[in-house]
Amino acid sequence: MPEIKNNKLVNQLFNRQKGFSLLELLVVIGILAVTSGFIYPEIGKWKIKRNIEKDYQKIVSTIDYVKTRTRAVNGTGMLHCGFWKVWWLKYEISSQNNDGASDMRRVMWDRHPDFNANLIEGSDYSGRGFPYEVTGKVNTPCKPDGGFIINADGSAFGTGSGRPFEIEVNYQVGGVVDYVNYNAYKVKVNTATAFVQKFKYNMTTEAWVELN
Repeated sequence: MPEIKNNKLVNQLFNRQKGFSLLELLVVIGILAVTSGFIYPEIGKWKIKRNIEKDYQKIVSTIDYVKTRTRAVNGTGMLHCGFWKVWWLKYEISSQNNDGASDMRRVMWDRHPDFNANLIEGSDYSGRGFPYEVTGKVNTPCKPDGGFIINADGSAFGTGSGRPFEIEVNYQVGGVVDYVNYNAYKVKVNTATAFVQKFKYNMTTEAWVELN
C-alpha cells in the first residue's frame, strides 16, 4: 500500500510540472515584450555611438598614415571626400613629388599632372564600394570636398582653393545634428605644416573644444 501511494504522489507531481498554463505563457510573453521595448532602442543608440567613435579614430589614423607614408616615399598624398547617398572618404599616395614642381599644364593649388601615373597605393575598396575609410552609418561631412593635397615637405592645401581640410563626425536626426544624445568630433588639417587639430563638441558651452 505505501508503494501505491508513493506512485500516485509521483504522478501528481509530474502532471503538475509537465507544462505552463496559457495564463503563465501570456505573462512571460508580456514581460518579454515590455523588456524588449526598452532594450532595442538602447542597442540602436549604442551602435550609433560606436560608429561615431570608430569613424573618428579611423579618420585620424588615415590622415596620420598619409602624412607619414608621403614623407617616406618623398611623394604626394591626397585625401578625397564627397557625398553620394552617404559621405565617403578615401586616400591616394603617389611617388610623384609635388614640391616646387613646374609645369605649364598646372594651375595653382593643384596636384602634379603625373600624380596618377605614379600612384602606388590608395584606399582598398574592392568589393566594398562606398564609403572607403568610414562606415557610412553616421554623418561625416567634409570640406573642401574636391580633394586635399599633402606634400612630402609637410605643406598641404585644398585642390583649387588652398583651404585647410575639415571633416566632422556626428549623427543627424531629420537632417539636424543631434548633439544631445551623441558625441560629435571635428578634425582639421592645416595648410602650412599639415598640423592636425582634433575637436569635440561641448554641449554646455555649445562650442568646439580642442582635444590634446
